[in-house]
Amino acid sequence: MIDRRSIFPKKASLLGARLSWMMFLQYFVMGSTLPILSLYFKDCLHFTGGQIGIIMSMSSIAALVAPLVGAFIADRVIDARSLLGICHLAAATVMGFLAFQSSFASVVLFYLIYVLVMGPTIPLTNAIVFHHFKNAGQNFGNIRVFGTLGWIAVSIGFGYLWLGGGIGGYAAADRLPDALKLSAISSAILGSYAFTLPCGVRKKSDPVHIVPVESARVLLKPQVLFLAVVSLVIGIVDRYYYFGAGPFLRHFGFTDGAIMPAMSLGQIVEVVAMGSLAFILRRLGIKLTLILGVLAEVWRFVALSMGTTKLVILSGIACHGIAYALFFTTVYITIDSHTDEKSRTGLHQLFSIITSGVGSVSASLLAGFCLDTFVIDAPQGSADYQMFWMIPATASALILFALVVFFRGARHAGRKENPDGCPS
Repeated sequence: MIDRRSIFPKKASLLGARLSWMMFLQYFVMGSTLPILSLYFKDCLHFTGGQIGIIMSMSSIAALVAPLVGAFIADRVIDARSLLGICHLAAATVMGFLAFQSSFASVVLFYLIYVLVMGPTIPLTNAIVFHHFKNAGQNFGNIRVFGTLGWIAVSIGFGYLWLGGGIGGYAAADRLPDALKLSAISSAILGSYAFTLPCGVRKKSDPVHIVPVESARVLLKPQVLFLAVVSLVIGIVDRYYYFGAGPFLRHFGFTDGAIMPAMSLGQIVEVVAMGSLAFILRRLGIKLTLILGVLAEVWRFVALSMGTTKLVILSGIACHGIAYALFFTTVYITIDSHTDEKSRTGLHQLFSIITSGVGSVSASLLAGFCLDTFVIDAPQGSADYQMFWMIPATASALILFALVVFFRGARHAGRKENPDGCPS
């Protein structure tokens, strides 16, 4: 059991709990649709791989724009917590309409609007936490782990009990649209809750730039820029995984109700990895932690490519949690250690443009092409998932080589924490 008193300083324990619930709800929203969205488009709406790739790429295109807008607005025009609330309330409305669309054109339109308003939310939640807890290596992982618990909760509660057929009497495939409705409801809850969170407002006398200049300067530092490029590639393979995992597990014999619980194994492992992150960073340092994270990425795709038994496949899925905790969370901590109050929110938004924007659009189009090439157009029963998964496996191996040879990581990351849990 996670002891909140052992995670947060005494004066900041209540704030830590409130931010933990924010993370829980953020990833509950995402976990309700992301694992099965491509399956929903394929099996319920009967779109082709190319059409699915176009739809999923909307999130990537939006991620090129939305975080930039978020970086311009957050803590300049409006405080970060209020922007988070507005984004989720808008997302709830749009997702509610999307759940009832069936034509390709209308789905593309509503999904584009949805991802535009959702685009800034992850970097906003990260920035809000970093605003209040300066000892990033110690505290961010302990708060972020509640996001993982939110993902697990929706995967088991919705994926297993609802899609698995434990409740009601109709086929699981007919229940896939309910995932979109659940996402809308949970976004509305988080949107309302966000306005109760503490978050400081930037001084009105601060200069306002269309592009956050302070953040751009930090991004151009060699170490931060290198991590941005590496994260771009890992972001591509991570999004590729979510694109192909649902159809792949269905092909391998997993039922609709078993897909989300099976994929939640990665989040279960992530809880352990995230809880151990502070210890791992202290003992191994940034570079070795990142290398271990990418090694997990390599095995994830190798295991899926082999596809020999369910045990091998599940071992690959489990590595998703290790990869996310040790790579992405360590990257967030490392880049934040280069920021100050003026550059923090903007840098997290700019980083999101690179990983969720450029990375996701590349992944969606690539995965859609590969789904058509190796899977949908293959003769019945002979889908070539071995080649489908070897593409991200190769990309992950190249990043592993780049980290080993070119990256020079500091021994520690993070700043001294303000015991009051407030921005200094």
